[in-house]
Amino acid sequence: MFLYEYEGKKIFSEFNIPIPPGDIAFSLEDAINITKRIGFPVVIKPQILGGRRGKAGAIRFADNEQELVQHLKEVFELVLYGEKVSRILVEKKVNIAHEYYLSYMLDFYERKPIVIFSTEGGIDIEEVARTKPEAIVKRHINPEIGMTSFIAMEMLNKLGIRGEEAKKFVPIFINLWRAFKERDLILAEINPLIKTTDGEVIAVDARVMVDDNAEYRQPWVKQIKEARGGTESLEYKAKEKRISFVVLDGDIGIIGNGAGLTMATVDLVREFGGKPANFLDIGGGAGPERVVAAIDTILKLGNVKVILMNIFGGITRCDLVAQGILEAVNKIKLEIPLVVRLTGTNEEIGRKMLEDAGIKAYTDMIEAVKKAVQLAERGE
Repeated sequence: MFLYEYEGKKIFSEFNIPIPPGDIAFSLEDAINITKRIGFPVVIKPQILGGRRGKAGAIRFADNEQELVQHLKEVFELVLYGEKVSRILVEKKVNIAHEYYLSYMLDFYERKPIVIFSTEGGIDIEEVARTKPEAIVKRHINPEIGMTSFIAMEMLNKLGIRGEEAKKFVPIFINLWRAFKERDLILAEINPLIKTTDGEVIAVDARVMVDDNAEYRQPWVKQIKEARGGTESLEYKAKEKRISFVVLDGDIGIIGNGAGLTMATVDLVREFGGKPANFLDIGGGAGPERVVAAIDTILKLGNVKVILMNIFGGITRCDLVAQGILEAVNKIKLEIPLVVRLTGTNEEIGRKMLEDAGIKAYTDMIEAVKKAVQLAERGE
């Protein structure tokens, strides 16, 4: 489960990771009162469970009350990636000298936690890895040992951060590890982790995902779920429709049946240079209603250029999937390309249904993925 930024920062604060002064606002009046308490200038950050707020022009700055009120009214009216803004984090604006990246996440392939640090923060870490790999250091962590001052200093030194400057980062390395381990997190990311013009090191953003399977020993997870009521995010709305859905940062919507096939599709899209917008698994035995719900959910992201559907029919019948696709196309009035790979139970019937409606159904997964990436690159 992804946390809102302010929920992630609450965890950071509990583990003595410095964050800017601020608070969460559910109304214009709340935000004005918070600003009076912390003082101008402030940053206004809508709270949604997906990323890319900056790219959407949703993060605003205010130097006075007139700007504050104007920005707040506009931001509270925004719908970002299918989610209506209902809360805004109002924080003291900090003077940034340099931006860094720091995260812990589970490496499922190696079955170990991994720590990633970069001197190029503020942008997608995948982009840094592609264009400037020398600015990143990675290291797998032994859970029994954890993060130590020695490991942190070694990683910092590799990127030219030494001496007294490095000592400012070490506690954050260690405390973020403690939060990651003790709160059963899958991801704990600070991007950017900034050094201010006064030399302080502060986490100005938080992207945190907790392991739902640890809910039995993390009662706060259940409290958050109950407070959300299953109504605020695309991920939770999808869960109510028996769809497994995770928001990512790209522009290619992905639908698969089965977690393994869907993850493989996400990986292949990346392998061929595309950017997945999501992970969506319709599960086994999905009928037309769930297919329609899946396509509708992806369209609510708002930034998807093409949808790639990869179906291997076992329990799931290809003809029922095709029926769902046709219903979605007619009901939703799909205006972006749909690439379908369909093979398995009743595939001949399903492919004919789609082809009769002018939709090509691929049988080769690689061919379908390449086509989806090509369409997204062309923006068709």
